[in-house]
Amino acid sequence: MRKVCGLLPVVGLLLGISSTASAAEVTRVASSFDEGNPFDFHFGVGYDFEFKKAAILREWSDGTTNHIARDLLYRQQRHTVLPKVEIGLYKDIAIYAMLPVVVNDTRNYSFDQEADPCIYPDQVNATNPVATCVNHTNSTSIRDGIIPRDGFDATNTSNPYGNFGGADTETIFKAPTRRGIDQIHAGLKIGILNQNRLSHMPTWILGLEGRFAVGKPMTFSRDIINDDPAGNHRVGRGIHELGVWTALSRRYRFLDPFFTAYWYQGIRAGNTEFRNYSRFGAQSKINPQSTVGVSFGTEIVPFERKAKAQRFAVELRGLAQLKYNGRGYSEAWELLSDSPALVGTSNPASGACTQQDINKVVQYAKSNPDDPNYIEGSGSTGCERFNGITDLQDFATFGFRGGINAQLSKFASLQLGVQAVTDTRHFISMAGRGNADAVAGGDPERVDAGTAEVNPVRRDVIDNVGRRYLVDDVWTMMGYFRFLLTF
Repeated sequence: MRKVCGLLPVVGLLLGISSTASAAEVTRVASSFDEGNPFDFHFGVGYDFEFKKAAILREWSDGTTNHIARDLLYRQQRHTVLPKVEIGLYKDIAIYAMLPVVVNDTRNYSFDQEADPCIYPDQVNATNPVATCVNHTNSTSIRDGIIPRDGFDATNTSNPYGNFGGADTETIFKAPTRRGIDQIHAGLKIGILNQNRLSHMPTWILGLEGRFAVGKPMTFSRDIINDDPAGNHRVGRGIHELGVWTALSRRYRFLDPFFTAYWYQGIRAGNTEFRNYSRFGAQSKINPQSTVGVSFGTEIVPFERKAKAQRFAVELRGLAQLKYNGRGYSEAWELLSDSPALVGTSNPASGACTQQDINKVVQYAKSNPDDPNYIEGSGSTGCERFNGITDLQDFATFGFRGGINAQLSKFASLQLGVQAVTDTRHFISMAGRGNADAVAGGDPERVDAGTAEVNPVRRDVIDNVGRRYLVDDVWTMMGYFRFLLTF
């Protein structure tokens, strides 16, 4: 039986597992009906540990100039198990499936206190004219009522409010622990060229893939004392992704350079929080962001014993990716979801949830920070809770990956390594006002309030220029492990 290791370059992060000792892992594919190898079936399991950190910034205006101020730090840890199968249908043609299972996902937010020197507002003087660190006094998220002044701890379902009110506190918001399934990945791989069959040609693989939402979408509610909602613990995003990818490699002595490219179109699923309000107003973006990317690198093969089907390679890879044209669960979505400061209406032309109603909700929430029923308590009418999903600015991701790819025997393969990526600075709340031409007879230069011209997902407190959120210094570190058995 041929050796295999085959799975797509999923978002440039996951590699394939296939059956030929002289091909790079990214271009290996299960192959059946070869001489001496009538059928290939491969089963593998992987494990990822991912740590992500980002600085959440906020625009502010002094009346004449727009500034960017640091506000919070976001940290996330995620453990994922990745079972996968691949079946060879014919020579260099295979189908595959993978079901990532999130075992544990935790997130928390703290005041940005990493500046050196760290100067708080009460320490500002002639020598130190500007505060460089954030606390309860100068956090814009607290100022605008987006999060309670004394924070919120979703891991403490009996007493989530008031746990972070101390003067020396750093943590201000803890999100609930999440676990479960988001998508199932399934696809077809076709080997167009194979260096092992034609030694003067490269190995070239083309893949078609669908990532289908199977888990219910994650939501966030602060009403957790009496009945902690199931949506607070899900990991699903409610999106499908359809795409195409390709991988190319060419072995030369102990080097095996490779290149991959991929594109995935984001589509909202039937059960999703990516809601379509275009019938009520001029919603500019509805679907989640799409993805396009490339990776390039080489395997260095210092040891190979073909007679025993053994191979040891060091992989070095660079990658680049673009997320574009859509909405999403940003790093701050749980802060924004179910926030009293972000109530609004999905039907701007209905006259419901006026600015007066919004002001009543915000004032009630400030006076009663531990009451999750802030809409009912305020006596306002027609206001709806915000689900945290926002319009995102296009952004790029760049990174590096290094690891070891080892073919242990005719029937077993092992991969392990680390990856580090960073995102470019980008806005995570930037919904436009709407479309001035959405209704006849309006001012073509201005969106008229209370009409179908208004963007129904816009919230002025986070989408107005001068109040928008953005993220910077985004780093994601991942350790990965893959083990594959071939039959």
